Amino acid sequence: IKHLLQRFSLLYLFSVSMVLTFKQVYSGDTIILSCDNSIGKVKWLFNKVEDQNQANKTWSIRAVSAKNSGSYQCENNGQKSDNFNITVQGKYTTPTPECLSLMDISFQLSGIKCGLTTENHKVLTFQPSKLKDNVAIYWCSDENNLRSTPLTIKTSDRVVRMMILPGPALLGEKLSLRCVVSGTDRISHTIFYKDKQTIKDGSSSSHVINNVTESDQGVYSCQATFTRSNKGVPNTVNSTQQELIVSAPPMKAVVSESAGLSCSCSSCPNGAFYHWYYKQHNPQWLPKGISESYTGFMPAGSYACRAVWKNGRSALSNIHHYDVDAQETHVLLITIGLIVLGVMLVIGAIVMYRKRRTREGKPTTGILSVFLCAQTYMFV
Repeated sequence: IKHLLQRFSLLYLFSVSMVLTFKQVYSGDTIILSCDNSIGKVKWLFNKVEDQNQANKTWSIRAVSAKNSGSYQCENNGQKSDNFNITVQGKYTTPTPECLSLMDISFQLSGIKCGLTTENHKVLTFQPSKLKDNVAIYWCSDENNLRSTPLTIKTSDRVVRMMILPGPALLGEKLSLRCVVSGTDRISHTIFYKDKQTIKDGSSSSHVINNVTESDQGVYSCQATFTRSNKGVPNTVNSTQQELIVSAPPMKAVVSESAGLSCSCSSCPNGAFYHWYYKQHNPQWLPKGISESYTGFMPAGSYACRAVWKNGRSALSNIHHYDVDAQETHVLLITIGLIVLGVMLVIGAIVMYRKRRTREGKPTTGILSVFLCAQTYMFV
């Protein structure tokens, strides 16, 4: 009877669940699967095929894409769970709110406390208690349960850190990697590694990948030689390792200039709305209205747009820089050109008139006073 009860418990309580309970999974998300009620070593299967690299109760999958869509199972003590199906929504990110993509994270290495800085420079704490885990995932949602893209925050007690922007690297885009030393920027020498192989050795503390390809995916780290002062003794320290995941770029809106600015996205779903954004001296994008075209008064600054629909949004478009001074200079040059052209036409008319009067034997002295009066009238 005891054996039957154990078997009954395994059959009906043994299951796969998603730790982050997202109703929809989008390309670029991080998902964590849990093999609930399992004990000891666990086998994970994706589309009925075992993943030899997974043996823990949880399975974290970073920057998912369409290839991660399918059925997941876990096996424990010879028993398999039911299928847990995941469908990754196409090549686009989630809709607004964008709170996490705009936030400024502050943390303490002894235990992370999280907050965000608003446009009014107010600090809002959303993780008041200290976290002892070195990895945490945050997102926000609005009253309609639409959520932002999850943001993974990692903490480390290492002095040297390998810095890669959160989220996957996008194919064809530019990516910058940085080797950072806490408390100083006096870095004299840096070595960058990919999969433990040296890829750059020199004085620069950054490494730029101008055109990301699938071959750039891997595990990166760096080694920095630095000092704390001008006369300090150089220290050479290795960083933590960071995994770089490469994925296809999301749908992207395009800004074009024609009688103002217009926004379009040929690959986006029908019925999308176009949100405009603007920034001048501040580093954050500010909302600037919703419309397909932007024809209103345009102060100097940078403009961009994105397409937004019911359950998704495109990537931010190309950036259009608008310079009021340049526009005013352009108008002034056109005005001066027209004035010069007008003067030349008047002079030409006077010369022709004098020639005709001379041929007819008539006096032309009065025409000079007429010309001077005309010139005076034009510039008053």
